[in-house]
Amino acid sequence: MKHKLVVAFFCAALFFTVFVWAQEKVLSLEECVEIALEQNAEIVMGEFAVKQAGKDMIIAFSNFLPKVSGELGYTHSVAGPRTTYRIDTRTGLLVPATLTEETSWSSSAGVSVSETVFNGGYNYFNLKQSKALKKSMEYNFNDTKQQTIYIVKERYYNLLAAEKLLGLAEETLKSAEESFKRAEVLFEVGKVPKSDVLKAKVQLETDRLGVIEAQNGLAIARASLNYILGFDVNNTIKVVDNLDVPEIEVNYEDVIENAFARHPAIRKREFDLKASGAGIGMAISQYIPSLSVYYAYSWSHKDFSQISHIFDKDYGWYMGATFSIPIFQGFSRYAYCSKAKLAHMSNKEALNQVKREVALEVQQAYFEVQQSKKKIAVTNNVVDAAEEDLRFNKEKYNLGAGTILNLIDAQVSYTSAQSDHIQALYNYKYAIARLEKSMGMLVK
Repeated sequence: MKHKLVVAFFCAALFFTVFVWAQEKVLSLEECVEIALEQNAEIVMGEFAVKQAGKDMIIAFSNFLPKVSGELGYTHSVAGPRTTYRIDTRTGLLVPATLTEETSWSSSAGVSVSETVFNGGYNYFNLKQSKALKKSMEYNFNDTKQQTIYIVKERYYNLLAAEKLLGLAEETLKSAEESFKRAEVLFEVGKVPKSDVLKAKVQLETDRLGVIEAQNGLAIARASLNYILGFDVNNTIKVVDNLDVPEIEVNYEDVIENAFARHPAIRKREFDLKASGAGIGMAISQYIPSLSVYYAYSWSHKDFSQISHIFDKDYGWYMGATFSIPIFQGFSRYAYCSKAKLAHMSNKEALNQVKREVALEVQQAYFEVQQSKKKIAVTNNVVDAAEEDLRFNKEKYNLGAGTILNLIDAQVSYTSAQSDHIQALYNYKYAIARLEKSMGMLVK
């Protein structure tokens, strides 16, 4: 009995350990990025899109190869008895006559080869277009990966900031509780009026509400990170904190140059433009004559066993060439060419537009990095000053020389300063991630 209890306890402990481990995952930023690139739905769909584009390129290349088809057939036919008429030699009259069932067999085999020698360059431009579209899809996939990495970083830092802000709110609540108790004690000994107790009570409840809001913000931040990672939104996830301030020194002109050369959105649009240019060539090819050649060999016999003589007798073959000149096909070719030119013009404008968007994003990100870095130093000085002011007002109030309003103001200022400093730290990290994204550096 004692042995069974030990085994049961061990199994329960093991289950609890596995359950807790499964529910609480401690992940670094790099691990979160790796998980998102493997599990995120948009990443998975992007991989499928790239593979499909690769198949389209194979289809386009196959148009250059000859088409070969083989044939092997066997036919068995039965014609049932049917009624006809004959002339009776004795009477000279038509009388019905019934024929017997007729059966026949037929076997056949053959092979045919056809090849399009030239079709106005359509196959060449079609292959060129498919290659460009494949590259476009690859860069679109890289852009999706880069966007995913950026969102992961953003939500990772949001979760870290939310945890810090919750801790700050809880510390502020504890301080408010201490101030409230201190106000009650001083009121009981007659050193402060009842209004001080009431004001401290109001601040206490306000700070309690702040904790609730911080808890809600943390839950939302954790759910958002779970979502982008492909986890259940209710999954409990722990992240590794990192408050270091990385140094980044870049020249604005270099940033712009790198962005135009590497940003996947720009590269995608460049290949879209090449693809639409090839589309114009495909459209023009419909005005040009085409040439194709063909060859076929066939054999037939009622006895399939005679196929061993397929090259000796009962065979036939032919070969030829077709030169086709398009004369008039309605106005479809004109419309096709006009449509291809319009698509090319549209892609050219789209390329210019995405360059403007990237330039704007680079400028915003660059100056945001500079601004955020300065804010860190400023908010750090504000925290130091607010902390000293809070300490001074606490001492004055405890000695009966200060007012509760001054103490509350000092506490609020200190909390606000700490909150601003936390936001400044993570905003700097956001800004760096955004600058890397604008330069196309998040995807190697």
